[in-house]
Amino acid sequence: MLKADWFRVALGMFSIGFGANLFAPLLPSYRVIDDLSQSQVTWLLGVYVLGLVPALIIGGPLSDVRGRRAIVRPSLVTIFIGSIVLAAGMTGSFLILSVGRFIVGVAVGLMMAAGAAWLKELSPGSDSQGARRATAALSAGFGSGPLISGAIAQWFPHPDLFPYIVHIGLMMVVIPLVWNLPSPEIQASPSRTYFPRTALSPRFLLAVAAWAPWVFGTATTSFAALTSLVVGEVSIPVAYTGLIASITMLTGALIQPLATRFGTDLIPPAVIGLLFTAAGMALGVIVTITLNPLWVIPAAFMLGAAYGTMMVSGLREVQMIAPRSELGALTAIYYALTYVGFFAPFVLSFLGPRFGYTQCLIAGIFVALLSIVPVARAAVTAAKGGRAEA
Repeated sequence: MLKADWFRVALGMFSIGFGANLFAPLLPSYRVIDDLSQSQVTWLLGVYVLGLVPALIIGGPLSDVRGRRAIVRPSLVTIFIGSIVLAAGMTGSFLILSVGRFIVGVAVGLMMAAGAAWLKELSPGSDSQGARRATAALSAGFGSGPLISGAIAQWFPHPDLFPYIVHIGLMMVVIPLVWNLPSPEIQASPSRTYFPRTALSPRFLLAVAAWAPWVFGTATTSFAALTSLVVGEVSIPVAYTGLIASITMLTGALIQPLATRFGTDLIPPAVIGLLFTAAGMALGVIVTITLNPLWVIPAAFMLGAAYGTMMVSGLREVQMIAPRSELGALTAIYYALTYVGFFAPFVLSFLGPRFGYTQCLIAGIFVALLSIVPVARAAVTAAKGGRAEA
């Protein structure tokens, strides 16, 4: 399987996800070792979105012009550099850590702009197969990264250094495997723009954009917001945080082969994902009331199911909507919208102490349920009129 081109691209996506999310379980370490506040560590979790979104918006359309490999190569090199900078953050510098996370964000943005489209082009078959492979590769990286880094940081010395050393070693293996893979030729299109016209189509706005921030909003609420409420109740806080992050992301990865089979023409998979979201938030309410670390586990499973279902269903929808000349650009916009959710723990760190975490999560339940409305309307319209023209 290692000789298959699509698998090597998937391995590159896995390594990017691994490096992006190995930071999550280190939040308690940075609070203890470097004396950072909860708002500071949740800012570090989300700041890489500031690097990710521009990289997505620029890298997606650029990959439609120059090819996917031309974008994936700098992505792999950039995250290698990002891990080196984060390792230097063991000095306790909040600025260095912020810069490192920003660099990692750029790398993730470039990979998500071009990696999924490249993998799809190297995966003959249905749109769903390419979407499942891309999302499963990223989610496996997102899930295994915190599990491994959490264990290293909990039981080995220098918890703010050795997890990054592991990732640097991984990248030294992966980069040569991906570097010279074939990149399908992109046909020139005089109508190509950096902003795809399909991004303004009712189908994209209602069936995808309306709920996209929930994708990572659910995941980060699980492993960054809920764990922060109970971490003082466990004796191994770093490993516990890594476990919850791993449960969340691996559940998302494991559910994806089934996710595109959920629902019907009138009840698309995204609706099921939003119902998972509401259920996970309800379990989160129990966590805020009891402060019992055990309640975070079922919440992590449910929110992970929400993340995985919505991620792959949205990516599949994008690949069905966009013509090939706009696939990278529309994928970039979709991923950019999903990553807005990475600021959910940062927002909760401000609103929770002022209005109550319970009240904030209850509000989240209602927003998730209301988000079903535009998705259902778009599904009804598509069922009546057939598949929307790209």
